[in-house]
Amino acid sequence: MDYIVSFFATNFILLCVSVVVIVNSVIDYKSHPRISIYSIFIISFALVLALLSKFEQFGKNIGNVPLTTICAYFGYTLRPVCIFFFIMMSGTVKYKRFFVLTVIPLLINGIIYALAFLPSTSKLVYYFIKNNEGGVYFAGGPLRFTSHVISALYLGYLLYLSLLKISSKHFTHGFAILGCSAFVVIAVIVESFFNPDGNIELLNSTIAVSCMFFYLYLYIEKSQIDSLTNVFNRDTYYRDIAKRESTINGVIQFDMNGLKYINDNFGHLEGDKALSELASVITKSMKKSMMVYRLGGDEFIALAQNTTEGDLIEAVKRFKNNVSKTQYRCSVGYAFKKDKNASLTDLIKAADDKMYHDKKEFYKNSKFDRRAE
Repeated sequence: MDYIVSFFATNFILLCVSVVVIVNSVIDYKSHPRISIYSIFIISFALVLALLSKFEQFGKNIGNVPLTTICAYFGYTLRPVCIFFFIMMSGTVKYKRFFVLTVIPLLINGIIYALAFLPSTSKLVYYFIKNNEGGVYFAGGPLRFTSHVISALYLGYLLYLSLLKISSKHFTHGFAILGCSAFVVIAVIVESFFNPDGNIELLNSTIAVSCMFFYLYLYIEKSQIDSLTNVFNRDTYYRDIAKRESTINGVIQFDMNGLKYINDNFGHLEGDKALSELASVITKSMKKSMMVYRLGGDEFIALAQNTTEGDLIEAVKRFKNNVSKTQYRCSVGYAFKKDKNASLTDLIKAADDKMYHDKKEFYKNSKFDRRAE
């Protein structure tokens, strides 16, 4: 009974956060499946780590070496898994080969700590020795900190991701990752190097709170993204032009050609696929400082801050080259702010006029009926 009371007292914050995150993840699963799944994984593993900690303490007190060894093994192997799930939840590991590379450290970690179960190799990792009072005490070997090193590698990768996001003007995303990483790093350092008796338990609650923070951030971020094309949506566009009007000096307008033809002849699923691929081509063609938005239907716009006309021309050239490699076609027009007194509205209108001129030329020399658009 004392252990149960101690568990709830020690992990009260963890339990409260877990209930909130799990309930919201289940409710929001259809809208944000990836975020919901990995949030549940992270919280569940944090709860398991908290339980393992209590079982390990119980095993030490009653002198049960096998139980204590097993609990310690899963404690060491599951902690970097929680950080791995953070990486997966961020959506940055999109390709199979990168996923495999990211999983390999977890496999190495599990194999190294499995050495604790072999008498001949246990002293390389960790082992427990019975004391005169009937309990057991911990003794660590040179490989004991493998879990901490792998956790540090994952956290370093998260730090790298955050710096990439910050450098590409995605400040809030970058600082969200950075903040979550920093809290977990502090917890790992305190538990590893300032906790000789093993009485300080910060990591489990820190992981849970960081998970809830990152979950809420991603949920808010998703509300700013167009779900079909994965670029910023119309609401975010209006919010950004209101905040950044003074620094926006370049605009590129895009309008897909022949979308109605695709919808009418091949179905709306093919039309959605076309829009999604076009958005991907636009995003890849723009510089990192150029933010891409879907205004609605087949209309997109890229806003550039503190740019040069040469950058805009190069971006348009890259886009035309990239889109020509697909089966789709798109009209494009750009405008650069040469006159300091020109308003953003004037800039957008100028880009729009060029785009419609480009569209007119396209329909002059194509099989599509302009009136059907």
